[in-house]
Amino acid sequence: MDYITLPRTDIKVSRICLGCWQMNDNKANASWEAQTYETSKACVDKCLELGINFFDTAEGYAGSEEVLGKCLQGRRQDAVIASKFGFREGPFTPAYSAVQIDESITKGLRKLQTNYIDLLQAHFPSFIENTDEALTELKRQVSLGRIKSFGVCNFGPKNLKTLLDKDPSFLPVSNQICYNLLWRSAEPGILPICKEKDIAILAYSPLQQGLLSGNYMTVDDVPMGRRRGKLFSPESCSLGRHGTPGCEKELFEALQSMKGLCTKANVPMAKAALSWVMQQQNKPVVIVGCRTPEQVVENYNVVKISDELVKELTDATEALKDKVGSALDQWATPDRCE
Repeated sequence: MDYITLPRTDIKVSRICLGCWQMNDNKANASWEAQTYETSKACVDKCLELGINFFDTAEGYAGSEEVLGKCLQGRRQDAVIASKFGFREGPFTPAYSAVQIDESITKGLRKLQTNYIDLLQAHFPSFIENTDEALTELKRQVSLGRIKSFGVCNFGPKNLKTLLDKDPSFLPVSNQICYNLLWRSAEPGILPICKEKDIAILAYSPLQQGLLSGNYMTVDDVPMGRRRGKLFSPESCSLGRHGTPGCEKELFEALQSMKGLCTKANVPMAKAALSWVMQQQNKPVVIVGCRTPEQVVENYNVVKISDELVKELTDATEALKDKVGSALDQWATPDRCE
């Protein structure tokens, strides 16, 4: 297992992180089917066995913090927990004051059955009411030992620069963003800033909700619930609320091209897609979900692909990257991740 140390900390994390949104204590929700506690624990067990020590959860992932906390009882010291504040009242939750950040941490500590959170992240820029007050409160939480570090999630260039300009002595250690072969909009603006300021990239959806598995070659192959984002047209999915025409032509041309390249290289497309993210210059951590311990093992067994294949896969998605443009938010317009 490859590890990095989060900038300006002594926190060493595996470059594969288990995304815990699907841990819902057997209660299905709009985003995930039901997953039993026993299955969640088996996945956590397998992670720790393999050396995957990084777990990402959030206040807004219903039931996830409670399940993860229960799974880690007796071995909290072996794990690095990242959580997030936001969504306390659903998708239209107002911004958090300093008091509400404190309350969120208190609730998170109780749910996770721990006395510290390794990495606390703001889930979206919109959840910070006042940047100065939020930074002061986060500093206070670090001094109290309730959090060891802070990061951000879904922060685009505008919001990230605003944060960085406020207090250069107290920078976020990470920015969690969607980044994969089909969604490369972070490359022009976000990645250079994070490299310059030494901010780690935590890449979620590295397989773009399974689209990079190689199993979906036409729009009809894709389950309806996975068509809600800006890669798909409103005609393909009535559930979408992004209000853009989509990029289906460029999407499926890219997928066909990538599948051919991976077949020629004799590398499963999902493994190539994960490797592509991990072999980028910023050395991102990839956040992967799983339904079974076997999927943990599958994601763990990352293969190093050739520089030639990295370039070919990059070239195959250039037209899609151009069509997506600077949009960081896949789900809504106006962009919440400016």
